[in-house]
Amino acid sequence: MTKTKTLAISSIMAALIFVFTFLVRIPVTNMGAYMNIGDSVIYCAGMLIGPPWAAAASGIGSMLADILLGGGIYIPATLVIKALMGYVCAVMMKNAKLPRFILACVIGGAIMVLGYGLFEWFAFGFAYAIGALPFNLIQWGAGVAVAAALYYPVKRAKGLLQQ
Repeated sequence: MTKTKTLAISSIMAALIFVFTFLVRIPVTNMGAYMNIGDSVIYCAGMLIGPPWAAAASGIGSMLADILLGGGIYIPATLVIKALMGYVCAVMMKNAKLPRFILACVIGGAIMVLGYGLFEWFAFGFAYAIGALPFNLIQWGAGVAVAAALYYPVKRAKGLLQQ
């Protein structure tokens, strides 16, 4: 893919991550935390574009949702955690078949759970982090399930984009 095409696809992926995070969310605390299925698009971005591009799209799309949703203190953590998710998934998904794709999604979700767990522990205390853990686990599972369902269409789209 040309750099222009990669930039365009990355921008579209950032927009989709934003939309799936912003529109499909369930608030879980009064501190600005919410569950969403934007992670499923992060995993798909990892399959479509290379690591630095997937990291940028993931971090920026997720952070913009936090900004518009009033995520406040979560904004910098979201940028870093989601960018790391996108980067790691993209590294693991190079020419990935379905089992490796799912493994990459599981590892990406683990990064999310661990990242937000540590952030919430330091920002709000251990009890808060433990209380938020079930919601992060649900988001992890839902993101992996939705991404797995999208594997074949995304694989086909990747093939078309590389022509």
